[in-house]
Amino acid sequence: VKELLHAPRAGRFRLVGAVDPYAGASGTGRELIENGVPVFDTVEEFYQTQKAELAFIVTPIYLHAHQAQYCMEHGSDVLCEKPICASLAEERAMAAVRDRTGRRLGIGFQWCFSEGILRLKRDIMDGRYGRIRRIRTVVYFPRNLDYYHRGTGWAGKRRLDTGEWLLDSVASNAAAHYLHNMLFLTGDRIDRSAEPLSMEAEVYRANDIEMFDTCALRIHTAKGEELLFYATHAVPYSHGEGLEFILEGEKGTAVMRRVKEEESMAGVLADGERIVYPKPDADNLRKLYSMADAVQEGAVLPCVPETVLPHLKCICALAESFPQTPKFPAEYLRYEEKDRQYVCSGIGEALDDCFQEGKLPYEKRIGWSQKPHEILMR
Repeated sequence: VKELLHAPRAGRFRLVGAVDPYAGASGTGRELIENGVPVFDTVEEFYQTQKAELAFIVTPIYLHAHQAQYCMEHGSDVLCEKPICASLAEERAMAAVRDRTGRRLGIGFQWCFSEGILRLKRDIMDGRYGRIRRIRTVVYFPRNLDYYHRGTGWAGKRRLDTGEWLLDSVASNAAAHYLHNMLFLTGDRIDRSAEPLSMEAEVYRANDIEMFDTCALRIHTAKGEELLFYATHAVPYSHGEGLEFILEGEKGTAVMRRVKEEESMAGVLADGERIVYPKPDADNLRKLYSMADAVQEGAVLPCVPETVLPHLKCICALAESFPQTPKFPAEYLRYEEKDRQYVCSGIGEALDDCFQEGKLPYEKRIGWSQKPHEILMR
């Protein structure tokens, strides 16, 4: 909302309406109203009197499929926030409506629209790094009870009481970009991702949720790449946020790091050449303008339903393989009163060791670990 109302470049857009039944209760919602933007309670109400070339959908996961389809059915191209939805059936339905209506459907995994990530992917596709052997990613995103109690309380749920699927977890929502990024970088087209063949998975929870706030995954793709993903919300705030991935190819290595506010990404090739890439998070709203380029100029969208389907397959496979999420043993759990956060003692150090060695916690015999589930992807 702030971008669309105030950024000079957003003059490219004209806001014809917003849908938010709680607009009056939020600062940005009130700002929309004060700026004369018509606000509606539902997408159905909007399309009764209005029309739009493009719709941005930034609602909870369980609303994505219906709202995206409704907007396309009523003449709008759509940029839907990540994840695309919570089930393979919903993804198929969304893609089918896109194909039938001829509308465009972009998915807002912002790193797919990042100048730096796209440059790195083109270098991979051009063979500059040779065959990719392995990518490792670790994500420390501390989150407290406020995170899990926000909104209508859907965070961390497997499905709503009304039956809609959510599958909300650290891997499907807050850190979804970075799991998807590994699949995206190993895809053989700019708008495609690698197909996961099998997965070894450990998932855990420190919080009283249905899904998981911590995971360690090893994914093997159909082309033989090994993708390792470690992510947790159960690391103390004192540890700080952190993100790193290391891409290992036959002809070079690329590393991206984010520590506090500092971020960098660079590659080193076998002949010593160093390539500095733009920071992946340099412009997280670039997706809005990439979508506008697609609508107005027919530009190729780098992130569409087919691009994100491999990520969704991983999320659905995890939910099926773990109908109940193991909780960290009591001796490792503690509650940080000041931050209102449940944490697992020593988890940052443990996952960092796993990341450096390319092993899962069970392989390192970490005290809280359980034998990983071996999952064959469909």
